[in-house]
Amino acid sequence: MSLSKTLKHIFASLLFFISSICLADTTLPLSPEKISSPYPNVKVTSLNSAQSLINEFQQHQYQLANVIKTEQIPTFFVENLPDDLNSLPVQEKISGFIRLLLPTIIEVNKQISAVRHDVITLSKQPKSEWSKAETIWLQDLMTSYDIKSNTIDDLLLRLDIIPVGMVLAQGIDESGWGTSYFAVKGNGLYGEHLSSKGGKYLSTPGGHVKVAAFDNLFAGTARYMYNLNTTSAYKGLWKLRQQLRTEGKLSGYELVESLSHYSTRGEAYVENLQALIKHHELDSFDKVTFDNSTPVRVRFKS
Repeated sequence: MSLSKTLKHIFASLLFFISSICLADTTLPLSPEKISSPYPNVKVTSLNSAQSLINEFQQHQYQLANVIKTEQIPTFFVENLPDDLNSLPVQEKISGFIRLLLPTIIEVNKQISAVRHDVITLSKQPKSEWSKAETIWLQDLMTSYDIKSNTIDDLLLRLDIIPVGMVLAQGIDESGWGTSYFAVKGNGLYGEHLSSKGGKYLSTPGGHVKVAAFDNLFAGTARYMYNLNTTSAYKGLWKLRQQLRTEGKLSGYELVESLSHYSTRGEAYVENLQALIKHHELDSFDKVTFDNSTPVRVRFKS
């Protein structure tokens, strides 16, 4: 074999090796809180008011009644909140807030489900058949979710979705339908204080309370779900979710029963969340998936 052919053969082998590594890496999904670029790579539509967002929804025929009827939703991602949701008529504000947040919740849960699916798939294979990438990936999940037992069953207890209705209800309650200062300025819809590990934050007047802030609504929603799934104070939530899943009854209305420790309001907080879920039919979106429409990205000017 000539030198040039030998070099070509070596180069082709290297390309194959590199592509194999890349393929292995890309087939292992990331937990949503670790995704730095969560949105589709499409042109961003820049808006400056809540009314302009409602107009965009109408243009793309994005209505909640259609979503509930078809169980399909446009891939319509709103990256941050307008600062004038209160300028809308009440019913339009309610519908607008649900529509702007709903695709993000569905996408975060979709990512969690993808990770969970692959963990379950791995658990059915002998460890001797796991690739090095799979072994490292699973160990990283064990570490991230603080699984001291290093068992897959304990990981799966935590690594699970948060029902759409529960996320919507908490986002509504904690952010005042997307109008609070921390929601508008910091994409923090769920009332989370700054983590002990640090990060971005906004302060209350006087700086007495530091509230977690995020780059976009996806990051804020992903972190909120991650905190629920990793903070030991929510062991009751993990166990109730597992029980409800086994019984085929997993829903936001049922799972919020475990949130009496989330707020100083205790049981009154739980009752308010259940009232929101029931009144606005927030559990109607649990089976919704994305349709095949062209993805849309919307960002409000700061």
